[in-house]
Amino acid sequence: MSLSSCLRGQTPAGSSAPKESSSLPANDPHVAVMGRTLTGSDGSLRFGYPGVTLRVAFTGTSLALEGGSTSGNSRLAVSADLGAPSVVRLPQGSARVMLVEGLDEGPHQVDLVHRTETWQGIVSVRGFVLPEGRSLLAPKPWPERRLMLIGDSVTSGEGAGRSASCENDKPAGASAYDSYGMRLARALGAQVHLISYGGRGLVRDWQGKTDVLNAPQFFQLTIAEDSPKVLWNHATYRPDLVLVSLGTNDFNLALGAPPERGDYVGTYVAFVKTIRGVYPEARVILTEGAMLNDADSSRPQKSTLRSYLQDTVSQLADEHVRFVPSSHYPGDACDAHPTGEQHAAMAADLEPVVREMTGW
Repeated sequence: MSLSSCLRGQTPAGSSAPKESSSLPANDPHVAVMGRTLTGSDGSLRFGYPGVTLRVAFTGTSLALEGGSTSGNSRLAVSADLGAPSVVRLPQGSARVMLVEGLDEGPHQVDLVHRTETWQGIVSVRGFVLPEGRSLLAPKPWPERRLMLIGDSVTSGEGAGRSASCENDKPAGASAYDSYGMRLARALGAQVHLISYGGRGLVRDWQGKTDVLNAPQFFQLTIAEDSPKVLWNHATYRPDLVLVSLGTNDFNLALGAPPERGDYVGTYVAFVKTIRGVYPEARVILTEGAMLNDADSSRPQKSTLRSYLQDTVSQLADEHVRFVPSSHYPGDACDAHPTGEQHAAMAADLEPVVREMTGW
């Protein structure tokens, strides 16, 4: 088996397919989808949130994708038959991209996981290409257990796939597949939606902007920053547990004073009520995340945010909502974002708490 780690064998999206191949649109019932996607009139699927996963099962020796990215920076983690994933970079615009080749005749299952974030590029998948005469199979169904994580760059997996060389290539180092949320879901045998956006917070982003899409706004959208904005239908995915990890950007020390307690807690209370309103059966965890610390004793980020979250839970007085503190994971010499190994530790920290709250 060979997995492509570069763009090999591309042909322009509008050209005729080779005679030895056949294609299926991305919205074909044989394509299983996990995550928020928008279906076009041509059967294409568009998505921006990290962790969106497409699954195709088939007989045959290869699988190609027709599609691309708005930026050329979007990456997919591609795994065949539950093997270790390889990284495929999508071109800007649209092209044919070989995903896997050199397989035996099958059967096979290929999973594609969106590694990167909305701000790094919105992905469009027009369809998939198989060798002529090969068969499509029913894909393995997703687990019945369902998680949702709402957060920022850490939840998105920023830096979770970076190399030790400290190369300044954020799209290459981003890996939702290796994020604590997707690791946690695999450990629990659960589906997961990552509703996250790097640099954003609850009331302001890392630059202090309040007029951008922060979590209460992008939570409602199918694709953040898309135009026109399309609201997500919450009835299509009802998580058993929602974990909210926000505050790293709200409490950026470069912004000076932290958000005012009353405003922050009031906004958080309203946001959790919105979550509980659309997912009334879900348990909710609030946590301060891995990056904050109290290194500046005059402005202790971590302990201050923890106290805000404890106030939020107290005001909600909802037995389904709990504050769970996070350990500090300092990243490495390359970046303050947690490494892949640290994401694994974060998932291990959360697993017993989630099992206790859900009964899993």
